[in-house]
Amino acid sequence: MGSKTVSKEEPEIASFSRGDQFGFWKIDKKLGEGGFGAVFKVLSRDNIAYALKVEKCTDPVRVLKMEVYVLRELQKTKAKHCCELIDSGRLGEYNYMVMTLVGASLQDLRKHDKDPSKHMFSLGTALYAGLQCLESIEEIHIIGYLHRDIKPGNFAIKVTNSRHIMILDFGMARKYLDAHGEVRRPRWAAGFRGTVRYAALSCHVSREYCRKDDLESWLYMLIEFTVGAVPWKAIQDKDEIGRNKEKAREDGSLYLGCPPQYKAITKYIDSLRYYDEPDYDFVASQVKHIMESNKLGLAVFDWEQWTTNENDSRKGAE
Repeated sequence: MGSKTVSKEEPEIASFSRGDQFGFWKIDKKLGEGGFGAVFKVLSRDNIAYALKVEKCTDPVRVLKMEVYVLRELQKTKAKHCCELIDSGRLGEYNYMVMTLVGASLQDLRKHDKDPSKHMFSLGTALYAGLQCLESIEEIHIIGYLHRDIKPGNFAIKVTNSRHIMILDFGMARKYLDAHGEVRRPRWAAGFRGTVRYAALSCHVSREYCRKDDLESWLYMLIEFTVGAVPWKAIQDKDEIGRNKEKAREDGSLYLGCPPQYKAITKYIDSLRYYDEPDYDFVASQVKHIMESNKLGLAVFDWEQWTTNENDSRKGAE
C-alpha cells in the first residue's frame, strides 16, 4: 500500500492487440495500465510512434477529460516539461488521448540496479533531476492547477533528449483558482488523493490540498532520489505512514544521509498555509547551494552513464 495510488473503484482495462486499428492509430504494444485505464504505443499513418491513453466511457472514475484540459492549458503557456497533445476525443466506447511518447520514468531509472541498496541516484543527478521536477510543478501551478500525485513514476525522460524531464498523469489534478483567478476556498474535508508514500501530511488528516502539498511530495521524492528510501518505506498502513512522516521530522530520520539544506526546505514547506504562494525560487536556491558547495557540475546524468557502459559491454562481447 505504501506505493499504491488511491482511487475509489478500479476501472475496466481496455484490451487491444498488436496491429489493431484505433481510429487513425495502429496499436503497437501496451505500455502500462493503472487507475487511468491503459496506455499503448501506437503508430501514425506515417509510422511515427506516439502514446495512446484510453478509458472506457462507462468507467466509474474517468480522468482523461482532466488530462486533456491540463495539457492544453500547459501548451498555451509553452510549458517546457509537458508532453504534446496530438489528438483526443471519443471513439466507440472509449475516451482517448494521443500524446508524444516519453522514455523511462524516474522510478524505473532509480531502480536500474537489481540491488535495492543502490536504488538511488548520485547526488548530482538527484539534484539536477529534482530541479527539473520542481520547475514542472511550478508550471502546473502557474496555470491554476494542483497535480496531487507527485511521485517518481509520474516523471519521465524525453525520448529525444534524456536530459530533459517531463511530468505526466494529470488525472488527479484539481483547479485551485476560481474564474476570477483567486484561490478557491478550501472544503471542510477532502478525500485522500495521491500515492500514500509521497502524500503530504495534509492528505492524512483530510485537509484540502494546496500548492505546498505538491512541494511536500516533491521533497519526499527528492529524499528518495538521494538516499534510496524514505523512513516509512516498509510501512503499509496509511495512518501509520502519516504518523511516521511527523515522527521522521521530529527525530531527524527524514534527513539521514541528506544535505542539511533538505531540513531547511522541509521547514519552509511546512511553514506554508493554504492560501500561500510557494517561493519556488527559494526552494531552487537551496538545491543550487548544495550543488555549489559540493562543486557538482553535471557531465552526464546517471542513466546516460549506464547506457554508455552497457553499449561498451555489448561491444566487448562481440
